[in-house]
Amino acid sequence: MRICHVCNGHFVDDVRVFRRACCELAGAGYEVHLLAQGKGTKAYEEKGVVIHPLPEPESRWQRHTRASRVAQLAADLRPDLFHVHEPDLLGAVLSRAGSRPVIYDVHESYLDILSENSWMPTWIKPLSRIAWDQWERRLVRRCAAVVTVTGTIAKRYTSLNKRVCVVANFPDWQRMDELSFVQRDGATCVMAGTLSPSRGLPMIFRALALLKQRGLNVRLNLAGGASDDYLLSLWNEAEGLGVRQQVEYHGILSTEQALLFQKKADIGLVTYQPLLYCMNSLPNKLLECMSLGVPVVYSNFQNYREIAETAGAGIMVDPTVPEQIADAIETLVRNPNLARRMGEAGKRAVRERFNWGVERVKLLRLYHEILSPLDHNGFFRQNSFDEVGHRANL
Repeated sequence: MRICHVCNGHFVDDVRVFRRACCELAGAGYEVHLLAQGKGTKAYEEKGVVIHPLPEPESRWQRHTRASRVAQLAADLRPDLFHVHEPDLLGAVLSRAGSRPVIYDVHESYLDILSENSWMPTWIKPLSRIAWDQWERRLVRRCAAVVTVTGTIAKRYTSLNKRVCVVANFPDWQRMDELSFVQRDGATCVMAGTLSPSRGLPMIFRALALLKQRGLNVRLNLAGGASDDYLLSLWNEAEGLGVRQQVEYHGILSTEQALLFQKKADIGLVTYQPLLYCMNSLPNKLLECMSLGVPVVYSNFQNYREIAETAGAGIMVDPTVPEQIADAIETLVRNPNLARRMGEAGKRAVRERFNWGVERVKLLRLYHEILSPLDHNGFFRQNSFDEVGHRANL
């Protein structure tokens, strides 16, 4: 059977969308197509997945206005099932799906993001939240299933849809084990991924300044996308605190580069700030650091604690208190044996419990439940790549 994963803002190499969902489904025998941002204009095949690259939108408004065209491109592929990864595409895809099933994949707590975003005027946020809530409720009821990344997010949808499945962003530990051995120096922290105010970097800079006063020179390596204005504000803050020379920015890295980048570090920092969408989600970087054997300093949120505290993989802190962040880093730097034990505990927990091997079963079972009734002949209907060769002219 042919399925189409539909994105507008995600890139073609997104870990959850491509490397986990699409590749896993292709390996199970489904014909998988992916629409997402990427280079080029012609469809191509990678790891059994037919990728239809979309150009990167120039603005948030352009991304919003082209949602209907992206949905139509997906419909033109005539899939048996649509898997939608972004809320702004859901209505457009449902309107073109007809009787075909649509899965809505909720990566984050979007209602909370709407309430806490920085680009929308404060006065309009309550009205937008109400409108979004009603709009999403109406659409979710029409979906064949809802997939969420955490049980906390799933609670919103269980009353709206009879089929809600939690498929967590747990890493593939075997893939992590394939990374080459690296030598660590004992005093380097890392933060990788999109750099935004939610990540708590100003608090970390203040913690570095406190450590410097204590005679401990700790380095911080950063990688990931960020606006020029935000980076400038970060460097100004680090300069004012006297820690700019301890902070090094490595730009945007590929998935493989980012994993190796984190593996080289001694401490992973996952100090997201207490925003609702951060508290209700579970960062990829927490599990990635654990799977790489890197001890973590993490925010004291329930979802984070259920993973890292249960595993004994690091030290929990209040992410708004630089003194606690500094104390945690100092403890790990001055006690290398403790850091090593915590890193090994995190790696062991991922290998035994918090890994993609567990989650893939849920995803494949969900697809089987939805698509089996549609396949009356008991076999997958295969279509040739040439039949659906596709050019995304947006």
